[in-house]
Amino acid sequence: MAESQITTTLEQVDGIQVVHVAGPLDSMTHESFKNFLEPLVSQPRTRVVLDCAKLTYVNSKGLALLGRFQRMSMQNLSFLGIAGLNKYITKTIVLLGLSKLVKLYPTLDEAMEAARMLA
Repeated sequence: MAESQITTTLEQVDGIQVVHVAGPLDSMTHESFKNFLEPLVSQPRTRVVLDCAKLTYVNSKGLALLGRFQRMSMQNLSFLGIAGLNKYITKTIVLLGLSKLVKLYPTLDEAMEAARMLA
């Protein structure tokens, strides 16, 4: 069986921290994703956009983590936008009612525009 691997790369664009995510967010990759993203969303008044166009899978643990990060960013008066999720992950988030908590954007451009408005 192949090992799960998630890659995260950080890019600064117009004062926004854009995190490009690729691979699955599951039990095997949960901890490394958490360790990478937690310091970013813990900062007050920061703007973070997750580019999830290449995110292939998210399990319940990963979904809970996304919800947790959204709550943290709200408490810190920060912005966290999740962009470009595939239709299966988006459908799961909507069915579970998480779409009322997490800020989903169909495209990276739309998420970036929303983040810029908070400058």
